[in-house]
Amino acid sequence: MISSVHQAPLNCLPQQDLRPFLRSLVEKSRLGNHPVFASVCYRTPYSDPLALLECLHHPNAPHSYFEKPTEEFSIACGGFLAKGEFIGNNRFHDAKIWTRSLFSRIEKAGDATLPGTGPTLFVNATFEASAQTGGPPPLMVFLPRWQVLNHRGEHFVVLNSKVLPDSDPDQLQSQLDQSLDAMVGLRFEHDSQRTGKPVSLDSPMESYDYLQGVRQALEHIRSGICSKIVLARQLQFRLRCELSPFSIAHDLRKRFPDCHSFSLSSPQEGIWVGASPETLASLRGNYLKTEALAGSAPRGHSAGKDAHWGNTLLAREKEVREHQIVIESIRRRLESIGVSSFSQGLPRLLRLANLQHVRTPVQGKIPLGSHPFDVLDALHPTPAMGGAPRGPALCKLAEIESAPRGWYSGVAGWMDGRGRSDFIVPIRCGKIQPDALTLYAGAGIVEGSIPEQEKSETDWKLQAMLEVITGSPKLPA
Repeated sequence: MISSVHQAPLNCLPQQDLRPFLRSLVEKSRLGNHPVFASVCYRTPYSDPLALLECLHHPNAPHSYFEKPTEEFSIACGGFLAKGEFIGNNRFHDAKIWTRSLFSRIEKAGDATLPGTGPTLFVNATFEASAQTGGPPPLMVFLPRWQVLNHRGEHFVVLNSKVLPDSDPDQLQSQLDQSLDAMVGLRFEHDSQRTGKPVSLDSPMESYDYLQGVRQALEHIRSGICSKIVLARQLQFRLRCELSPFSIAHDLRKRFPDCHSFSLSSPQEGIWVGASPETLASLRGNYLKTEALAGSAPRGHSAGKDAHWGNTLLAREKEVREHQIVIESIRRRLESIGVSSFSQGLPRLLRLANLQHVRTPVQGKIPLGSHPFDVLDALHPTPAMGGAPRGPALCKLAEIESAPRGWYSGVAGWMDGRGRSDFIVPIRCGKIQPDALTLYAGAGIVEGSIPEQEKSETDWKLQAMLEVITGSPKLPA
């Protein structure tokens, strides 16, 4: 996807002279009369992407952070060097064209053999395809100024620069050296001044009556138009003190190592932080991994009670029906874009600290020439987030919920220049603003759902964020 420059070194070291490479890019920019981009990847000593982000982040500056401790993978980035925003039902198609054009103008230097090294674009998409007043763009794709990666004991810093026809190679070199020195030279002997402490929250405001919303959804399901509708709650709390999103992310990654801890922000959007159990898509070469995640139950206080809840999830008719709806929809949507050679694992329990879910891994082979955004367009929103069939379910939930979800249950992740990519569904999360905290949780409504039990399920899902923020898993009365 990315062209090469003759002078580009295969390995880059701190203080290495990259001016021949940079001069060639200035010449390329002059010949094409348009900006090009240099992406320089350095191997570094140990670094923690979240710790670096905490030190480098500035208020209201854009960033992305993802980590799954059990896979020994974490990545963080900051700043906009190039950004595209896309609206409407064709947003992923339009973004595909834009990203291909952008990658064609990026030249890389240094080791970029591992996924997430080299030039990498970061992606945030809202649940809704249409623009919402005062909300983030439905799809945002950006090339960051910097990114840092930890991959199974290997550590990298990637610095990106815009090169113009009149750029000075000496100045570009100096900027790279200064940025790398600042990142590698960071010291973390002292606790951050923004270390989080439990805070007290007042009773939340909710946008609608959830129990009544479940009853409305069940009426719609009984009419035969939908088989599943996923309803989300939004609970807004007034803040009387500052919250530390990176301390929250740190606590979440410790408590939920099997989840994707994440933090996201863009100007005027606050900071979203959470720990999501759901992988939307992971692409390596022509192979795609996704999963069906549906059904929830609490953890038991004993091994026997834990097994009881797990057996209930795997065997109860309502849970089995909900899970099968998700699996069938995923396969049907992927087949529509030519994905073949499906391999479906056995349903198994994903046991987290406070909840357990039914999870079925699904793999397939994507057609040659397919783009990660083709996969996102087919999958998003999954029936685990919206319902089934997609169109009628989305119409009904929008009517009931009355407030847009934004990034909650949307798409977040990254893709590199070789098409390798990881995308998650941002759930089990909160949006932090200077004076407000909004927590999100949802539940899938199918025939047989009981409104009180569905609301209890959302309470369980809120426990992770509540306990990290307040020290208690219970909702304030």
